[in-house]
Amino acid sequence: MQAQDPLTSPLALETAIDRRPLTASPDTSVAEVIAMMSKAQSSCVLPSLELSRNIVLMGEARASAILVVEGSQLLGVFSEREAIQAITTNQNLAETRVDQVMQRPAIALTQTEHQDVFTALALLRQHQIQHLPVVDPQGQWVGLVTPASIRNVLQLDELLKSKPLVELAAAPAVQAPVTTTLLDLAQLMLAHRVDYVVLSAATPVHEMPTPVGIILERHIIQLWALGLDLAQIPTQKVMSAALPCFPASESVLVAYWEMQQQRVQRLGVSGEAGELLSVISPTSFLYSLDLDEMRSAVAQLQRSIEDFEVEKNQRAQSWHTDLETQLLENPAELLEQLQCSQILTAMALHIRESLNLNEILQTAVNEVRRFLQTDRVIIYRFNPDMSGTVVVESVAEGWRPALNSNIRDTCFGQNYAQAYKKGRTQVTEDIYRAGLTQCHIDILVLYDIRASLVVPILQGEHLWGLLCAYHCAGPRRWRQFEVELLKQLATHMAIAIQQSELYHQVQNELAERKRAEEQLKLSLKEKEVLLKEIHHRVKNNLQVISSVLRLQSDYVKDDKILALFNDSQNRIRSMALIHEKLYQSSNLLKINFDEYIHDLTENLIRSYVAFASTVTLTTNAIGVWLNIDTAIPCGLIINELVSNALKHAFLGSNPDNEIQISITSGNDNQFTLIVRDNGMGFPEDIDFRNTESLGLELVCVFTEQLDGAIALDRSNGTAFVITFSEIGNIGRTEKNGQ
Repeated sequence: MQAQDPLTSPLALETAIDRRPLTASPDTSVAEVIAMMSKAQSSCVLPSLELSRNIVLMGEARASAILVVEGSQLLGVFSEREAIQAITTNQNLAETRVDQVMQRPAIALTQTEHQDVFTALALLRQHQIQHLPVVDPQGQWVGLVTPASIRNVLQLDELLKSKPLVELAAAPAVQAPVTTTLLDLAQLMLAHRVDYVVLSAATPVHEMPTPVGIILERHIIQLWALGLDLAQIPTQKVMSAALPCFPASESVLVAYWEMQQQRVQRLGVSGEAGELLSVISPTSFLYSLDLDEMRSAVAQLQRSIEDFEVEKNQRAQSWHTDLETQLLENPAELLEQLQCSQILTAMALHIRESLNLNEILQTAVNEVRRFLQTDRVIIYRFNPDMSGTVVVESVAEGWRPALNSNIRDTCFGQNYAQAYKKGRTQVTEDIYRAGLTQCHIDILVLYDIRASLVVPILQGEHLWGLLCAYHCAGPRRWRQFEVELLKQLATHMAIAIQQSELYHQVQNELAERKRAEEQLKLSLKEKEVLLKEIHHRVKNNLQVISSVLRLQSDYVKDDKILALFNDSQNRIRSMALIHEKLYQSSNLLKINFDEYIHDLTENLIRSYVAFASTVTLTTNAIGVWLNIDTAIPCGLIINELVSNALKHAFLGSNPDNEIQISITSGNDNQFTLIVRDNGMGFPEDIDFRNTESLGLELVCVFTEQLDGAIALDRSNGTAFVITFSEIGNIGRTEKNGQ
């Protein structure tokens, strides 16, 4: 085998260069360049043409960038990214030259005989770019390489069908509410360095956003080129339909096939809970899959093609003389065999392009009947009891249709079924001379059949049905190539049937999973409502107890006893406030402790207004979320320490009086609570762990309940420092747990 010329190799860089890129001179205005891109984008794809995916992608890639050139010298690249950047600056783009905003070609590839498509792909991946200019050794521009042009060269179907979408889901999906203006969407694209934004419908805070559409960079460019105000156009009026979503475990090839069927350029990758993880394009795999693995897959395919060519040439040489003889002796038969090959090729192509089984089978029987010039071709499907139905039929004019006829041949199961399972082909030139059983002849006569050609359609060892060609006008001699045509067609049909059944099985499983998910969501919603109601009722009951204490305190004249009533009320309010926060929150497991401390201290200030009128109270627990088992004792600790500080820390009115409360999350999932005041200080002769004060005793008890440690700092006023971990769980902050 001769070595391939590097310049003519299928993987040579030459094969991936678009030599007809859009170009502009450096003095062209930005407005003109954007209009050129918009016009190219509008005309590159006409849906009615039903062009292949690669042709569509090449057209879109060519319209997505313009080479700024002066003569044969490359000056820069102006892509959709630069166009969006220019649009959002509110400059007068009609007076701005393109060379003022273009991307300088710091990254360009010099074409040599040693470069191949993987060299260009490595540069695109290294610099995370979409457009790679190519220049010759003299520095003159040659053309442009894009992911679309590389995808057009690389044949990676075998590799892609074994890869799950999760390997392509790199960057998180960029989403925005559907009410966002187009101008804001453009700025969002620039900020995240993406060419799309997924638009979501308004949903409650605790629910996942629901994608309803998508906007691409090219959409914004086209609308701006039309002279429309991007800040005023309703986004929902111009967005594309919601992108199809696949689970992360789905095959890349299946997802891309669905993308082509729906004629969309983006596809969503969803997580186990249905959340949108990422958005991929038809060229995403070029930036995600391993380069060596892609190179190996392409090399293996190339070797198989070369081996096939060698084998084909060897056969061609050995058959050359025989073919010439046959051509001279019987050209009509050779033409018929060629037509057989064309039918089989068309059938295989149709199976690859469609999952509509009825359409595939109907096309096949129509073509077979036309080619064989016979009166009827049917596909007969068996039921488990070996009765069956004619599910597809092509019949000549003048003969009674048999479509949807239910046929029960009592002789078939005994005399023929086992043989057909082993691949039997029945060739009958005349039903009256073939030795058929009378019950079989009776059924054939019912449909005017005189000659028949029947081959089985098998699914492994299961007899799915029969492919039957019938001649009704009289006896007929079936030729061998006609028999072989039906046998090969039956094999193709078996593949199509299996493919369709697998597809429907997957669809049914997905539908069943969706129903189960909806049921789980409904059940979870009911439990959330119930839990909210429980929190609401507990909060109400605690408030009733607090109100009873307040009413009872109206009859208390002793100041010490009245103080005890007030302290008890505050403790009950601190617990009731936690249940109120959980009832109002979308997160029923955690409470936002920053909001809770703020509301708790406001209640305390109102309770001790005589002491708190000249005290500044500051709190800081931003991002701290605690579960209810931890929040209640922690809240009671704060209640006691702040109450003590308000009553005992300060000698008199002073604008500098201050109480500080802070909770921070540290290493090893621990939290640190500090309650500090700058008052006269905690008495040296009092041990806070052994005192008659109920408040301090409760502080120590609740610290033990939290399995924490408490320390007293007397160096600057009074500071109680308590370290603890969350009860029954690991503490988390807003960053990783809200």
